[in-house]
Amino acid sequence: MEKRAVKTKIKNEKLIDRRRKQIIDGAIKVFTAKGFHKATVREIAKEAGLTMGSLYNYIATKEDIIHIVYDYITRVLREEMKKAIAGIKDPEKRLQAALHQNLKAVYQNQEIIMFMYRESASLDKESLYTVLARETEYIELFEGLLRERFKGQRVNEERLRLAADLLPYIPVIMTSRRWSLKRRFESMDNVMKGILDFVLQGIEFIPEKSNTQEK
Repeated sequence: MEKRAVKTKIKNEKLIDRRRKQIIDGAIKVFTAKGFHKATVREIAKEAGLTMGSLYNYIATKEDIIHIVYDYITRVLREEMKKAIAGIKDPEKRLQAALHQNLKAVYQNQEIIMFMYRESASLDKESLYTVLARETEYIELFEGLLRERFKGQRVNEERLRLAADLLPYIPVIMTSRRWSLKRRFESMDNVMKGILDFVLQGIEFIPEKSNTQEK
C-alpha cells in the first residue's frame, strides 16, 4: 500500500513524528467538537500548542490534518490488536484476545470513531484510498485469525469472509447506540461481555456441519 505523502519543511523524522502527534491530538479535540468543515487551522494549532507558522512546517493544508488523523487512528487500532495477540499460541485464545481488544479500543475511542464515520466524505480520494486499504488490512487480520481458529475443519468460505468483515465493526454499536445501551443495561462492561459472547457463538456457525452432526 502506497501511503499518501504529507509535505513537510522539516527533515528531522523524530521531530516530525513528535509535532504531528501534537497536531493529531489537537485536531481530534477540535474535530470531534466542531466537525471538519467548521474547525479552523488556527483552532487546531492552538489546541496543539503550536503557532500557525510552526504548524505549517509539518503540514501543507487542512486536508493534510484530517489525513494524518485518520492514518494515525487506523494504524493504532491495528497495532494495538497485534500487541494484544502477540505471544498467544492457542488459535481460539488469539481470536478471543483480538475481539476483546477491538471492543475495548472502539469503546475507549468512541468520540474519534464517530468522527471518522461522520467525516469520511471530507477525505480527498488519495487519503480515502489509504484509509480503505488500512481497513482492508484490519479485516484481513481477522480473516487470518478465523482461518487459524478453524484450521483442519471444513469451513463455509462465504461465511468466513463475511465474518471477517463483520467482526471489526460490530462493536461500533457502542458508539452509534451508546445512549440507548447505557439506559437499558446495567453497565457498558456487561454490554461488551454480551457482544463478545454473542460474536463467539456466531463464529461457531462458520464450519460446515457434516450430515451426522446435522441429524
